[in-house]
Amino acid sequence: MAVQSLAIKYRPQTFDDVTEQGEIKTILQNQLKSGEVKNAYLFCGGAGTGKTTCARIFAKEINHGEGSPIELDAASNNSVEDVRDIISRAKTASINSEYKVFILDEVHMLSNSAWNAMLKLLEEPPMKSIFIMCTTDPQKIPKTILSRVQRYNFQRISTKGIAERLWYIDIQERAPLGLCGDDDKEAIWYIAKLANGGMRDAITSLD
Repeated sequence: MAVQSLAIKYRPQTFDDVTEQGEIKTILQNQLKSGEVKNAYLFCGGAGTGKTTCARIFAKEINHGEGSPIELDAASNNSVEDVRDIISRAKTASINSEYKVFILDEVHMLSNSAWNAMLKLLEEPPMKSIFIMCTTDPQKIPKTILSRVQRYNFQRISTKGIAERLWYIDIQERAPLGLCGDDDKEAIWYIAKLANGGMRDAITSLD
């Protein structure tokens, strides 16, 4: 049986589990409480800073845990035909949730024609549809798109924040084996420093 990676096993399921990014989490949670959720978001930041994770959590909270978001990797689905497919899917109501939420990862990889189609979609978004776009390279996003999304800039996670999360994971993994893990502290701090602000790479190194 395949062993589940630590990055998947300990992927945050709530905003409280997400390391740092406090201001962004607060704003998104306030929108959920007030019911003032927007049609389009852009989550920007380096790899492993929590963009896609927060997008998934936000999508789950929007629909009160019902249904699942539609996730697409724009790096491999970047043509105008792919965006037209999104448009077609967005026009139909979700069967098992109030909103149909689309998460588009690495969205800066979309082609020019795909961006033109996306612009029309964002100008007149179908009812009950929400688009969360994630990117590590916001400079490649057209200005016409930037003017129609609510943008959030995810900061690199501090070495201390990464180390604390790694220490938590280490304890969870060692406790069932009756091990204390005290000898791991120096190694964990070293891994955290090497991660350069990216949690995913840090957990992969810990694994």
